[in-house]
Amino acid sequence: MNLVTMDYFIALAEERSFTKAATRLAVTQQTLSAHIAGVERELGVRLVNRTVPLTLTYAGEEFLGYARRFQAERRALEQEFADIAGDVQGLLAVGIASTRGRLLMPAAISAFSATHPGVGIQLDEAENDELVEMLREGRADMVVATVPRGIPGLVVRPLREERVVLLVAESLLRERCGDDFEEAVAQVARTGSLASLGEIPFLLLGEGDEPGDLSRSILARSGIRPKPKVMSKNSETLVDLAIRGVGACFVPEDLATAMMGEPEAAGLREVSLGPEASIPIHMAWRDSGHVWSVIEAFAQLLSHLYGDAS
Repeated sequence: MNLVTMDYFIALAEERSFTKAATRLAVTQQTLSAHIAGVERELGVRLVNRTVPLTLTYAGEEFLGYARRFQAERRALEQEFADIAGDVQGLLAVGIASTRGRLLMPAAISAFSATHPGVGIQLDEAENDELVEMLREGRADMVVATVPRGIPGLVVRPLREERVVLLVAESLLRERCGDDFEEAVAQVARTGSLASLGEIPFLLLGEGDEPGDLSRSILARSGIRPKPKVMSKNSETLVDLAIRGVGACFVPEDLATAMMGEPEAAGLREVSLGPEASIPIHMAWRDSGHVWSVIEAFAQLLSHLYGDAS
């Protein structure tokens, strides 16, 4: 058993296919199969069920945990000795939600590449809970996400508060709320409750998406049980539907600004949901005896560009 075998097994576990894993690893299926069979003989257990799709046995799931920890420790070793040698290069794996990545990463990566030309960036996009798990397993060097404090083995630093607003077409407000629609909007601003807009159809993000979960919480507090007009994982799609008057959507204020500049120009009203309609965004990485200088440098850049104190 060696570190290469660990890499091979992780690829197989993630791809759930010998063919796909071999392609990803740029090796033959025979080579990959021989490594997996060899470690199974060495451990005296079967690690995979060779079905379609491939599945892991209980022993395979346990071995995957060890393999990922070994892989993370090897990355940490390589990073520490790169720092000792003054060799600022390598691959920084950053986990972030896709919409947030669109908003934050282009400027950050552009600026970082100018000062760290030897470092590549691998963006891993996923929903929040998966990002935290990726970090804990060592599949990401750092994440930009909502990370609960107190998770053993993680360093968590605040970055910013992400404000969420409601976007709704003025034509739809007039249609559903009548001539009193301005007062209905004003009530939301005063109370933080959406009760006055309860007749508006809503466009919602899926569960596990932070703005989506926050929107369901706000609706529940407002006594509204919505029957979503549209469900999607894509915030940009929901904004386009809101422009067309299909319904109202909850999105980060920064996304609304990035897509449209001033929402009024697209016929939309931006409805403030109060101070509680915000999401805490953190930067986090694995706690270890040595933190790679590249992680610290990228975190400092993000704080400079986007931190609430910047």
